[in-house]
Amino acid sequence: MAQHYTARPGLPERELAAALWPLDAWAATSRALLAHIGRAPGPADRFTAYAAVVRHLLADPVLPPRLLPEDWSGADLRAAYEDYQREVTDAVWP
Repeated sequence: MAQHYTARPGLPERELAAALWPLDAWAATSRALLAHIGRAPGPADRFTAYAAVVRHLLADPVLPPRLLPEDWSGADLRAAYEDYQREVTDAVWP
C-alpha cells in the first residue's frame, strides 16, 4: 500500500524564500555593481563591469515580487544591462 505525505513549510513564504536564497547578499552585490558601472571610466572598464553584471544576473533566483525584499535591485540591474546592450549595438550598427 502506497503512503502519501503532505508537508507545509513552517515559515511564511517571504521568510522561507529568504532562508533558501541569500537575497540580502544578492541585492547588496547588485547595488554595488550598479555603483561600480556608474564609475567605470572607459570602454574596457565598462565591459569588465558589465561582464560581472551578467555573472551576477545568472545567480538571480527570479522569484515573484511578493517574495523579494523591498529594496530588491534586480530590475534596476537588468535595466542597466539592457541599456548597455543597446549602447553597444548602436555603436556597432548605427
